[in-house]
Amino acid sequence: MGAETEAAVYDYVRDGTAIYARSFAIIRAEADLSRFSDDEADVAVRMIHACGLVEAASAFVF
Repeated sequence: MGAETEAAVYDYVRDGTAIYARSFAIIRAEADLSRFSDDEADVAVRMIHACGLVEAASAFVF
């Protein structure tokens, strides 16, 4: 495997902060957080991130 091919194979985001920001943005876009206050939605996003299930938000009670 040449250097160019190897670089292409391993071309991914390595910045942890950027990964978290993108993950949370995806969750906010895909989960129905409308019934939560802003503070509850922040917690719900972290819970969804931890379990990996956007649909889990429907079971959250605060």
